Amino acid sequence: MKTALVALAFAGLAQSAPAAAPADPERAAILAKVDGFFAAMRTQDAKALADTQFTDGTFTVQRQQADGHFELQRPPVAGVIASMAQRSGLDEHIWDPTVLRRGPLAVVWAPYEFKLNGKTSHCGIDVFNLVQTGGEWKISGLSWTQEPTACAELGVKP
Repeated sequence: MKTALVALAFAGLAQSAPAAAPADPERAAILAKVDGFFAAMRTQDAKALADTQFTDGTFTVQRQQADGHFELQRPPVAGVIASMAQRSGLDEHIWDPTVLRRGPLAVVWAPYEFKLNGKTSHCGIDVFNLVQTGGEWKISGLSWTQEPTACAELGVKP
């Protein structure tokens, strides 16, 4: 009797457990667009950088200051692209991205590490907003924190 009750309890749990969500077929394309942004930054390719996004999109950065507070900055997309295309040694990578999508809208949230000439400059969180248009994903906005001492906390991964 006891064995039957235990088996019945486990059967009930199995029936009430939510089914795993199917893999999003667009996830790879969304992450490829984000990876393309970083590749263009590394190679100083202004055209490829511009092609990953809407030039009238937005960039928002929250830079952590020495006293711990964050300073908000909203640099123009065209200015950031021009700056990245002129600076060598830029390298950024993300890990463990969370990708949320509904229809033609997506968000990628991920910790990142930023290196300048091979040396870690800072870490933080990247938030990419993407829109699908004409069958292609484009970055419509990018927000990030810039935290000089957060790498260990964020679990930097190679």
